[in-house]
Amino acid sequence: MPKRLVHTDKHYLSRQGLGHITIKGMLARSAGLYPFKTALQIKRGDEFDKVTYRELKERADQLESGLVARGIKFGDRVAVIGENCPEWAESYFALASLGAVIVPLDSQLKAQEIRHILTDSESCAVIATDGYQEMVGEAVHKLPTVRNVYRMNDLSALYEPPQPKLLKRQVQLDDLAVIIYTSGTTGQAKGVMLSNKNIMADVDSCYQTWFYDHHDTFISVLPLHHTFEATGGMLVPLYAGATICYARSLKSRDIVNDIRDSQATMMLGVPLLFEKIYEGILRAVKEKPMLTRAAFAASSGLVKSIKSLTGATAGKKVFGSMREKAGLSTLRLLVSGGAALKPEVAVGLETLGLEIMQGYGLTESAPVLTLNNVARPDPGSVGPPIADVEIKIVEPDATGIGEIAARGPNIMLGYYQNQAATDAVIRDGWLHTGDLGYIDQRGCVFITGRAKNVIISAAGKNIYPEEVEAQLAKSPYVAESLVIGEKHEQTGREEVHAIVYPNYEKLDEYAAHHRVKLDEAQIERIIKAEVRHQCAHLAEYKRVKHFSLREEEFPKTTTRKIKRYLFVGKKVSV
Repeated sequence: MPKRLVHTDKHYLSRQGLGHITIKGMLARSAGLYPFKTALQIKRGDEFDKVTYRELKERADQLESGLVARGIKFGDRVAVIGENCPEWAESYFALASLGAVIVPLDSQLKAQEIRHILTDSESCAVIATDGYQEMVGEAVHKLPTVRNVYRMNDLSALYEPPQPKLLKRQVQLDDLAVIIYTSGTTGQAKGVMLSNKNIMADVDSCYQTWFYDHHDTFISVLPLHHTFEATGGMLVPLYAGATICYARSLKSRDIVNDIRDSQATMMLGVPLLFEKIYEGILRAVKEKPMLTRAAFAASSGLVKSIKSLTGATAGKKVFGSMREKAGLSTLRLLVSGGAALKPEVAVGLETLGLEIMQGYGLTESAPVLTLNNVARPDPGSVGPPIADVEIKIVEPDATGIGEIAARGPNIMLGYYQNQAATDAVIRDGWLHTGDLGYIDQRGCVFITGRAKNVIISAAGKNIYPEEVEAQLAKSPYVAESLVIGEKHEQTGREEVHAIVYPNYEKLDEYAAHHRVKLDEAQIERIIKAEVRHQCAHLAEYKRVKHFSLREEEFPKTTTRKIKRYLFVGKKVSV
């Protein structure tokens, strides 16, 4: 059995946790400590609609009593769907307090998909914002298990005076709190069961690693149905008395305005969001006069030199005025999760004075397993395991790469009504993640790919598609790529095949500059040359042997992961 990774290196930072407590108990504690502090806010019109900690608890208590009076009881499954807003959080806390099981619904799902989840989870009611009432109505039509659909926009209509005696039993740490249906990249959604202990143990472990307090304001951008946002963007801040500001929309202008107006200091996001922020800054600089561009390049070089020579980060001072103009001056920490963040984006944001911390986890682990919270972080790593979590590598190869397994109080109870799937991933108390990686001498975890995605060469070499995809992404003419293994028709051997979605905007620029006609044949020639050029930096056995083109963006899960199982294409030999 592997030893738990313990970090004594002075660069690893931690603090004492506050202890494991139920979701209901956590809200009560924070409301007692910070009664008049703003817990939640959202801009409606020209002003912020604010909810204090005391008000949030009072509203959750009244809604809890109202739901009990309408027949919702301990253990009942109740689905929640809607845009991020204070009422979503209020619904969550009310249900968690009475012991009902919350079933968060992905707001991008179609009525048929919602109907499937409601049926599988045996949900008896749905709480939905007005924008989703029609779709939910279609989903529950003639569905006998769903008795009521409540309006999230008018929760006060459900309020009843708190009557604790109505509750037949108090919620315990081991009680089931949430069933979250994974979007999945394989097309098979499963209901992940998380207890109060699973969730709040993860919250407490994050608190120990993630340095924030009641002075911070979190900007909430990711959808609350996603575990990363529900845990890291809702429960983590409320655990320590911080404020949450819900972004009005996903439009860049609205997000920046909300950051500026709320003086937000913390922001959770997926890599795509941070990549767009970084690319937007670079694009804005590119449009400036030559002297401004030269000054930017010189300043970037200076910051990197200081970092290299002394380890100090000078970006906050050097690029302070630029961040001020961009509306990002109050942000002190960005947290990236859900997928791998490109190292160059992490380094670029840090150079500009925007500190970013990358983590790793799964819905099945509530979700955080590791956080790259070191004084000198490695942009290629997802950091060491958080407190109370153990990580080991199963059956490592000669290079130390194997399947990542995790153990701790945050590991799920299992998949809802699917014991076979549960037994396939939880063995001897260890969650087998399906992700491949290794652990370095410091105890930091590095992700190399997915076990199911590995391509085995004719010589028995392991090829990790994610590595090849990252190399192809360096081409300005490749917007997205998906690398898979395909058997050669004659030899039967597995070869590296890439499906490429070109950057058509860049291709148009190429055609205009070179005065050529941009037809299918020309696109194939350009992409073929780019694939060859980029793969020249890889070992021979990792190189793409043939590729196919797509005319539109890859369909993805809500966490922006490509659904790999969907793709076939016309081969073009490289």
